[in-house]
Amino acid sequence: MRNALLVIFLILFTNSSLAQTSNLDELPLSELRQKLAKSANDTTKVQVQLALGHLMLQKPTQDEKDIDSAVSFATQAAALSRRLDYHFGIINAMLLSAETYYNRGDRETGLTTAQNALTFSQMHSNSDGEGRSYHLIAQYYSISDPVSLQNRILYMSKAISVFRKNGNILWLSFLLMANADLLFNADRITEGLRLLFEALNLGKGVSRRTVEGIYWNIGRISYDLGDYSNSLKYNMLAIETAKEVNDTTLQVSLINHLIASTYIKLEDYNKAIPYAVDALRLAKRYNDRSFMDAGSSILALAYTRTGELSKALALLEEMKNRAVTNPEKLSVTVELLNNLVYAERFGDAEKYVQDVTSLLKAISSENVTERMNAYNSLAAYYSEIGQVKQAYRYTELYATMAHKLNYAAGIRTAEYRYYKLVSLQGDTKSAMKHFLKEKEIKDSIDNIAKNYQISLLHIENETLEKNRHIDSLTREALISDIKLKRNQLLHKVTIGGIVLLLIIIALIYSRYRLKQRSNALLLLQKSEIDQQNISLQHLVSDKNQLIGEKDLLLKEVNHRVKNNLQIVMSLLDTQSEYVKNEKAQEAILESQNRVHAIALIHDQLYKTDNTTEINLSLYIKKLVHSLNSSLNHSMNKVAITCEIDEITLDVSQVVPVGIILNETVTNALKYAFPDHQRGHINVLVKHVGAFIEIKISDDGVGLPKDFNPTTSNTLGITLLEGLIKQLEGTFSIENNHGLTIFLKFPFKVYNKPTIVERERELPPVSKYVAN
Repeated sequence: MRNALLVIFLILFTNSSLAQTSNLDELPLSELRQKLAKSANDTTKVQVQLALGHLMLQKPTQDEKDIDSAVSFATQAAALSRRLDYHFGIINAMLLSAETYYNRGDRETGLTTAQNALTFSQMHSNSDGEGRSYHLIAQYYSISDPVSLQNRILYMSKAISVFRKNGNILWLSFLLMANADLLFNADRITEGLRLLFEALNLGKGVSRRTVEGIYWNIGRISYDLGDYSNSLKYNMLAIETAKEVNDTTLQVSLINHLIASTYIKLEDYNKAIPYAVDALRLAKRYNDRSFMDAGSSILALAYTRTGELSKALALLEEMKNRAVTNPEKLSVTVELLNNLVYAERFGDAEKYVQDVTSLLKAISSENVTERMNAYNSLAAYYSEIGQVKQAYRYTELYATMAHKLNYAAGIRTAEYRYYKLVSLQGDTKSAMKHFLKEKEIKDSIDNIAKNYQISLLHIENETLEKNRHIDSLTREALISDIKLKRNQLLHKVTIGGIVLLLIIIALIYSRYRLKQRSNALLLLQKSEIDQQNISLQHLVSDKNQLIGEKDLLLKEVNHRVKNNLQIVMSLLDTQSEYVKNEKAQEAILESQNRVHAIALIHDQLYKTDNTTEINLSLYIKKLVHSLNSSLNHSMNKVAITCEIDEITLDVSQVVPVGIILNETVTNALKYAFPDHQRGHINVLVKHVGAFIEIKISDDGVGLPKDFNPTTSNTLGITLLEGLIKQLEGTFSIENNHGLTIFLKFPFKVYNKPTIVERERELPPVSKYVAN
């Protein structure tokens, strides 16, 4: 199981990072095929061909057709690279060919091809090609034979030496980790640990994914050597690193599987379950049978040990349904038997005993692991049900294979079972012999674990000291670098300061000379400006005199216009005395009031310093007072109130406003209150934003119901429409409990551009609202 897990991990690691010859290897197969179709015969095409070849060999369900495709791409890449004299392409094509021969099992041709790649790489000083060639050559040496194992370690060491020199940290960390495991197989534990911790230090500076794998490898070795506390420690570091890099690959499934296995060794089955569940979940996501079977097996064991046999059996039945070959069927049947024996369900286990016996006959003698597990399971079953002879038989078969493989844990299991079986037969002497043998092996295993712990602790401390020393050297180098840079900076600043000082002196002298010239020029300009100021003062004086004369002239004009209007009013008043027609008299009176409204404006202009603007509040109050005196003097039953904001309005707007007010108030006094009724007239003037709003309302009888102002051609309505158009405003009439007239027009500023923020376009229209 140990070697199987390592092989799976190395496959995952190399496929994900080290087999790449360029960034093209990361692209999907379909996209690479499109690039190949569009590529010219250049180095890019070679890289695409190599990438396609690697992808063919990395397929999870690889078949002969995929290997043939990889061979074809390697051949094409080699031919094009030789035409282009592209050494990178030639070397990588040869290495790809060597990999295809390895996958096909043609070891001799593959080894020759890898050696040719090595020779070519050395000839053209391609260190990456040289290192990878050594690594590939190493793969052709088996780890099961001691001599072959030493050769494999030798070539791996040569590859490591190359990558140490050229600084390819990613390949170096991978090879250190792979060679460490070879050293563990050769029982060179301390050397292997040193390589793993060197790989760990390198990996921390290159890739957290690499660190994750190294942590797992240290945890795996700790587990294999019985150091379960360190196994947990490093696998927990691996799972934390996986979370940091957001790794969700099968590598995480391996880590979770090993954590669960470690907790089971520590007999903490409840803690093992969540990790086993996570391992199985990831395996199912990738639909990888080997990972799914490993996860199901370990999770079933944990469920059985926590009294949840039904869950365990359900998992194993799923595993049984996935089994295809006889070795696979034997493995899952043994798992079912083991769990039922632990739960003391011997009746249910009997069926699987028969299946195991039958399957043992069907599998090859080369299936060593499956046979050993089956013998051990049968020995346990027969031992539990008291069939000593059968138990002894299968224990002997198991022990024979364990001794052949020098499998210490297996030999210990066999000796302990011998001890129990012999004890049942009453042979105390033999039982004690087996007991002491089991104890001796246990102590040996414990000593290996203790020695490993000591070595691991020593190497951890050694690595820590080295890192501290490196950090210290780094800090010293950094301090030296800072000091050197500071001295260089001071030197540069000093030179720069001198140069700057010289520049400043030159600038000061230049400014001094410039200032002298400027002063002379300024004196000349001052003389000219003084002359211009004198001329300007004369012009300003003349202008002020003209403005004063203009204001006096305007006042005089306003005074004369007012007097002329007063004469007109007097003439109209005289005329009215000779007119006997009442309507004619009313018409003359209305004309007088209209003239008086205009005369009031000129009177106010004459009495103030402002010759163009009128205080609207003062003007309206005087106008309303005048109309009240003229039309309401005999009745005094109609009250007139004014609510007016303080507004100064241009005379061009005051004139139409005054005539409108004159017309509306006059009509209200004349027609709103027949038969001398009491009533009220209100004049409201507001300055709202950029508009003036006027509301004239009374509580009189209002307009006749059949009166429509839009079709009426009376003088009052005609005047109102004309004047509101002049003001660029709108008006509306509301006939409801009296009459209300609404006016709205933009407020204009005298002698400035008109700034009006309109809410909408305001055409001169009228609106009539009747109750």
